[in-house]
Amino acid sequence: MRMRSLLLLPLLLIPVALTTASLLVVRSHSEDELRQGLVDDVLHSSSTFRNLEKNRRELLDRDAILLADQPSLKALMTTRDPLTIENAAGRYASLGGSDLFALASPGGVMVALFEDGRGADLSDSSAALSDVLRNVAASPYVSIHGRLYEIAAQPIYFGPKQNASVLGYLIVGSAIDRSLAQEVAQSVSGQVAFYSRQSIVSSSLSAQDEGALAKLVAADSGKPTQVTVGGEPYRLDRIRLSGADSIPVEMILLKSMRPMLAEEARLNQIVVAIGVIAFVVGGLLAIGVARLLTSPLEELESSVRAVGGGDYETALPGAGAAEVRSLSHAVDTMRRQIRKAQNDLVEAERLATIGKMASSVSHDVRHYLASVYANAEFLTSPELTQEDKLDLFRDIQLSVQGTTDLIDSLLVFGRNGAALNKSYESVAFLAERAISMLRSHPETAGVEITFTSHGGCETLADTKKIERVIYNLALNACQAAQKGPCPKVVQIVASETEDSVAIDVIDSGAGVAPEIRDSLFEPFISANKENGVGIGLTIASTIAVEHGGWVRLEETGPGRTVFRLMLPRAAGAPVLPLAKHS
Repeated sequence: MRMRSLLLLPLLLIPVALTTASLLVVRSHSEDELRQGLVDDVLHSSSTFRNLEKNRRELLDRDAILLADQPSLKALMTTRDPLTIENAAGRYASLGGSDLFALASPGGVMVALFEDGRGADLSDSSAALSDVLRNVAASPYVSIHGRLYEIAAQPIYFGPKQNASVLGYLIVGSAIDRSLAQEVAQSVSGQVAFYSRQSIVSSSLSAQDEGALAKLVAADSGKPTQVTVGGEPYRLDRIRLSGADSIPVEMILLKSMRPMLAEEARLNQIVVAIGVIAFVVGGLLAIGVARLLTSPLEELESSVRAVGGGDYETALPGAGAAEVRSLSHAVDTMRRQIRKAQNDLVEAERLATIGKMASSVSHDVRHYLASVYANAEFLTSPELTQEDKLDLFRDIQLSVQGTTDLIDSLLVFGRNGAALNKSYESVAFLAERAISMLRSHPETAGVEITFTSHGGCETLADTKKIERVIYNLALNACQAAQKGPCPKVVQIVASETEDSVAIDVIDSGAGVAPEIRDSLFEPFISANKENGVGIGLTIASTIAVEHGGWVRLEETGPGRTVFRLMLPRAAGAPVLPLAKHS
């Protein structure tokens, strides 16, 4: 990892992490406050309803007391005639104005029932009202004809209460209907529903939303929860209104969570915006600080890389911290010393190479000249036959050819690195020309040379140099085949891919000696050959590299050795390996 990255990470991550953590804490605290505010609102709404309920209960009790104290009603109840009481009770039901009005005998048997001022059937409601009379305080709710009422009951006394007898009972009730739900909803700033016996009795919601709410309440655990009704998010709270011995009645309070969610969304946007601003500002500051600290080091790194690449003139940074300037001075001293040592080494290698080459060349030239001199002296003898003279002439010709090859190789070796004169040419054509020259070489006598081409095998190359590479590889192969078992065969196989051309030179010789395989392409490695200075493979490798390719030993062993030349088909094309050919 680069130093700038190492500096940027703590400079950027630490402030961003602290800012993010602080924002998250603030956000969490704010959300808790918002939710607590909603809880407080629910509690306030619940308290408001309790007050309304208390006032409602007091009104009902007061109505019941006032009606029970009416002398005319007491007189009516003294008749103890159910039909007379039922017929005359209507005006008292209208007088009280209650949604429910009922009269019962001293034994708790219902004798008159009115709903909304109209007489109602007692047959299916008498038992329910009689049960309520036993303990009105514990059971203030009753369900009659599908409607839920909150009731208040009062005994009707004959005479003073202290020692009077009970003439009967009076029951008044207020319906828990939609108008009540809307009144409560307006008071608590929410939606309200009254729930009893697995159904919604009344609510301030629409009929469709009422059905959806009933399903949610039926599946609810009873704890405050978040629900969605009619596309509106609510907090649902259940407030039990009745005791354990009464009809189960609950008020469902729905407080809209939309304002709280909107506030949370706005808070999240603020937190994200602040976080992004902190990240951007912190990032810019961190980048600036990191660049200020690392730019001189990067310049120094670039200069050191240039020194490593052989450029000793690149300017070294003179600015930056004292440590950077000191390091620049040390690098400058180091590169001067490296340059001096490199020049000394190059000079020593040059002298060593010249000495080695002079030794090898002088040995080979003396060998060839001695052969020419001796054979020319033998030709002057008058006792030689014509056949002997031809043999001597062939020896002279072989020596001259060796000298010529030696001079050509030295000239090519000396010209390595010169500009290439490239053109598109078929490798098959160049190989055929190289083979044609080989056939006249004395060292190829008796060797069967074959050529096979798979495809056109065209490449952008310096044709003379590539022809020389093929010639050198094939000549080495012929020399190796001469020393191997029969038959003496050299195969040249050209093949191609979309991007590359390969030339495999295969001989039937004894193989490359293990001790020279690693240094095979170094100059003056001749493997104890009788002729040559050992630069043929060096020249071949150098020319291939100049063309963007390579030469290497692919396979060697008794009876089969393969050298492969790889060339790109176009400038800059990748050189990929090819499958071996037999």
